[in-house]
Amino acid sequence: MSTSEKLALYRQWRPQNFRDVVAQEQVVYPLLQSVRNGRFAHAFLFSGTRGTGKTSVAKIFAKAVNCLNPDDGNPCNECEICVAANNGSLMDIQEIDAASNNGVDDVRRLTSEIIFSPVLARYKVYIIDEAHMLSQQAFNALLKTLEEPPAHAVFILATTEPHRIPATIMSRCQHYEFRRIKQSDIVRRLRLISDELGLSITDDALSVIAQLANGGMRDAISLLDQLHQMPGEIGRDDVLQMAGRVPDQFLHSVAAAILDYDADTLLSSIQELVMSGRDLTRFLLDLSAYMRNLLIVKVSRDPAELIQMTSGGLTRLSELADRFSTELISDGIASLARLNSELRFSPDIRTSLEIGLLALASRLGGGHLAPVKSVVEKAPEVKVSLVQETPAREEASQPEVIIEAEIKQTTEKTDSVLEKEEAESSLAYEDETLRIWQDVLEAIKEEHLMDLSLMARPAKVSRKDKVWTLAFDHSLKGQHACTSEAESREIIRRILADKLGESVQLEVILEDEADANAVSAEEDWVLKLKRITDKRSIPLHIDEELLKGGSE
Repeated sequence: MSTSEKLALYRQWRPQNFRDVVAQEQVVYPLLQSVRNGRFAHAFLFSGTRGTGKTSVAKIFAKAVNCLNPDDGNPCNECEICVAANNGSLMDIQEIDAASNNGVDDVRRLTSEIIFSPVLARYKVYIIDEAHMLSQQAFNALLKTLEEPPAHAVFILATTEPHRIPATIMSRCQHYEFRRIKQSDIVRRLRLISDELGLSITDDALSVIAQLANGGMRDAISLLDQLHQMPGEIGRDDVLQMAGRVPDQFLHSVAAAILDYDADTLLSSIQELVMSGRDLTRFLLDLSAYMRNLLIVKVSRDPAELIQMTSGGLTRLSELADRFSTELISDGIASLARLNSELRFSPDIRTSLEIGLLALASRLGGGHLAPVKSVVEKAPEVKVSLVQETPAREEASQPEVIIEAEIKQTTEKTDSVLEKEEAESSLAYEDETLRIWQDVLEAIKEEHLMDLSLMARPAKVSRKDKVWTLAFDHSLKGQHACTSEAESREIIRRILADKLGESVQLEVILEDEADANAVSAEEDWVLKLKRITDKRSIPLHIDEELLKGGSE
């Protein structure tokens, strides 16, 4: 096996000249021009996220300023200097890891050596990686040398945290910022490497690698290196599995379980994650990202441009998004973010995750009742039974919600509907009874039986089937006696039968035997008011003296 085959893939494919650097034109162009012109600064600060090319560009620049046969500002990689620099044997180019050599003594040793002329090259180049790790004393020791270095010395400080570099140091350096690399640029580079290696991998898989790399080329190539030994064609889910992430289908299942409130699927999914050794916190972040994709599919006209996913995955997303509102999905994303923050302080992440997702599902899962509700609205004969236990506190750790939906094609109506209809029917029945009784009293007067009309008026009237009952208060025994006479009862019964067009029976009794639903033509407004307030549990106080005065 050759030496190159023993190297990690990202080291084999490290750029060896400025032309090979992916993106970073804002850094490469001015450096290339400075090499061409032979005029460059003595100190540089390269900052940016990991894996974006800081150290690689520093090495290329170190070779370029010392190359014996430069190619339009690029190192030739063939001369003695370039070959020695590439194999690490050139003493005039030194790479120092400030993470492990960050003391003042390490910097003093460096500054004491720098005064000596280069051994082979034209310039001594010191690349200080992770420069922000230097101690304050080390920075102070380096400061004077950076301010007045020897003509043959060049310093390149590389850092991922430029805010930790003292201002006195930064002011003496040319600062170049390395940006995150675009996914399209990473995919293009990965395709080139894959083709050179003869690796069969789909474009979707490369897109996932670029997405997972988060703008870092080194991370992307390292993940591709891990996939190198896999047999057959490498697909999207293979990448997710290798990276320790869960496949899209799994995320789709969990997202649907939350929105549909499928507690069994949620719990079994978490069990599967635990048994497979997945990082539960990482899973929650992936789930949040999947819900974000769900929202994009819901609101975007062209989601394929914003989501790196197969057409089949986009179809599943679209089908799920169509079932729920934008507000519901947005609420789910916000809730997952809060849950992720809470997990950091949890002593038992699995339990907290289970409780959190179940609570979220119970709150959002009402969305799965929408079809049932629409059926009820369209077809009142459908019966839906819902039972819900509300936790004692709103923030209870694990609310228990049981929803039973029983749909029957029957003419039955829900209890609440029946109660309402019965109440309305009762009021209508009472109103109809009172109207008929008032007509009867008017008919009695028209027959010039004024005394009977006056005596019968205070009676409370009720009816059941064809039996009518007149009930009098005990204080109205005289009215009861007059109305209960056989002749009087017959007159009233006859007039009732004429009004109804059917034969009826009539009973005249005292109030203790009266029907609770009886109505009276006497003080009709008072009785109606009392029935309404009783049904709505509204307290009612009637001034009897006022009532008497009004009647007088």
